[in-house]
Amino acid sequence: MSTNSPHRSRTRIVTALAAALLSTAVAAPALAAPGPGSTEDTKRSTRVPLTALSPAAMRVPCAIPAEADPAVIRTVHSIGQQRNVSQKVMLAMFEAGWVESHMNNLDCGQETSQGVFQIQTPMHGSPAQVRDVVWATNWFINTALPLEASSPTAGVLAANVERPREDLRYRYQESEGKALQLMDQARQPHGKIGEKYASMGGASGEVGPLVRGEEAARNGGRFQLFANGIISWSPATGAYWIHGQILETYWKTDSEAAWGFPTMDEMAAHAAPDGTTGRYQYFQNALFMWSERTGPQIIHGEILKAFENNGREKALGYPTGGEVAEGNARVQNFQNATIRWTPGGGAIVTKK
Repeated sequence: MSTNSPHRSRTRIVTALAAALLSTAVAAPALAAPGPGSTEDTKRSTRVPLTALSPAAMRVPCAIPAEADPAVIRTVHSIGQQRNVSQKVMLAMFEAGWVESHMNNLDCGQETSQGVFQIQTPMHGSPAQVRDVVWATNWFINTALPLEASSPTAGVLAANVERPREDLRYRYQESEGKALQLMDQARQPHGKIGEKYASMGGASGEVGPLVRGEEAARNGGRFQLFANGIISWSPATGAYWIHGQILETYWKTDSEAAWGFPTMDEMAAHAAPDGTTGRYQYFQNALFMWSERTGPQIIHGEILKAFENNGREKALGYPTGGEVAEGNARVQNFQNATIRWTPGGGAIVTKK
């Protein structure tokens, strides 16, 4: 790092402040920005980010890690993505996070500043809140959105949110290259989804290039969107690939909330009696089947059990529609049979 590094400048500032405080044995001056409504509210804060003097003696500068914390950058990116923020706001978050903490959730800083963005407490939140990365990210977004239109660049927006001393505002814009690098890193597949992605050839394989970072699914799972589909994961099932018309139908019918997570990748199904061929994929609560003649259909519950116990598509053909209600009965048609289920009589297979 060059001798003009912002971080070295901070260390010199901090060391000087610490020496002055110790020599005079007086309480630490408040470096926080004036609160809303203050007569000084229109002035920039004189807060010096990352000073991190110890609360008891205000003696030493904060030890800032050299590299970003992968968990922090993924969380910040995921919240921004979930809230559909603009590229400007997303970049501003990463620029601010890099300058303030190198994208680490710091338990240091000024006595009233902590976390990823060195948020000032108690003005903006409690110490517990600002050290919650999800809370801090939402705080940054909520603060940035009203300032976005009047901030010509992400660097200016980051400075307008952080409100440093006037002579330190330039640092956010200067961190743009690093911030872009970290944003790309945050989007990359990792964990079990990353392993599955790599096993399928990555961006040059069937899955294709990534489109979005990993996201939270309902019921405790995760998924990531790629050019040609999604990889879906849960602790109970592992990571599997969903794509094409099966994926379209899965999404249209409430996905994991209705059918659970996939328990296998899509595979070739048997030929029906008339020669129809297709594909199938099991989920925790259903079987999805597709053929060019019949399209994507869902089989589940007692009708699925009857379908499996009577030779599946090899004997009954592919489903030609979804399950429908007929009075107190549930009925589903297949190419070569109808399966009818009632509470009293169970499932009955009638071949055509």
